[in-house]
Amino acid sequence: KQWYQRRVRAGSHDSGSYCINRKSKRTYLLPNLFCLNPVVDIVGAVWSRTQDYSIVDQLKLGVRYIDLRIILDSDSDTKYLVHGFEAGELLEELEHVVEFVETHPSEIVILDMNHIYKCADSNICSMLIKVGEMFGDKLCPPPPQNISVQTYGEMVESGKRVIIALTEEPEMFTSTYRHCELKCQFDWIWSSENNIVSPWADTTDVTYLKVFLEMTMTSVRAPNSLHVTQTVLTPKTADTINGIYKSPRNLKQMADHLNQHLPTWFEDFRKNFNLNISIVDFLTPSLINLLVNLNLSKVQRS
Repeated sequence: KQWYQRRVRAGSHDSGSYCINRKSKRTYLLPNLFCLNPVVDIVGAVWSRTQDYSIVDQLKLGVRYIDLRIILDSDSDTKYLVHGFEAGELLEELEHVVEFVETHPSEIVILDMNHIYKCADSNICSMLIKVGEMFGDKLCPPPPQNISVQTYGEMVESGKRVIIALTEEPEMFTSTYRHCELKCQFDWIWSSENNIVSPWADTTDVTYLKVFLEMTMTSVRAPNSLHVTQTVLTPKTADTINGIYKSPRNLKQMADHLNQHLPTWFEDFRKNFNLNISIVDFLTPSLINLLVNLNLSKVQRS
């Protein structure tokens, strides 16, 4: 009977970046530094990949929030997941999610399309049409304003177990379509900004990150929104340059430094704050299990 906002969910940051390597196609999203010479693709790739496990393996391990950044490849007219470099093809990755949802009838999955690049209105509409066809009646519409998100049990019982969120950022759309118009056509769209609140610290300082997360978790939340705690560090260009000759030499080393603190943080967040969804770089099975067990503990307490 627990409201979905009060359940602890494991999420991955830049979920599709697991397959990025030095041979991946560069995009305009990379800093100019990484466009100087193909040799620096090695450096760029190790700071762009944020996960070790594929999306389907993340789901199997217990991840239920998938962070999707999407770009249209103008050469092939194909949509890819992206984080500096192109990663897997969007529809191929979504096929794996469809299969997982169909074979796990008691699981709820959130797909947050919170960054979309180089896509015209027609590209976005065609993408949403395909998404609608793939997930069909499993798509869960957002709750009305001031109405709480359903309980976990209600969502499972109804069969509407897939939440699709789409960014409302103005630069993602031309004058033809706006998010509100897309919602009229696709009534199952959630807002990445309003229905899913995800404050970003944009820091490499572990101490500041914890303070920021605690502060944002105490803010008043709308009853129809979910809250994402971004337990990630964000490297700057200077970090990637310094990484050539000293630690951290890549994003994984930076994330490992933070992740050793997370078991204690998550315990504290559960006891003193309303921890909902936590996203992490280089999620491990042990961290996922920890979050799941915290959720089980909350159910037992309620």
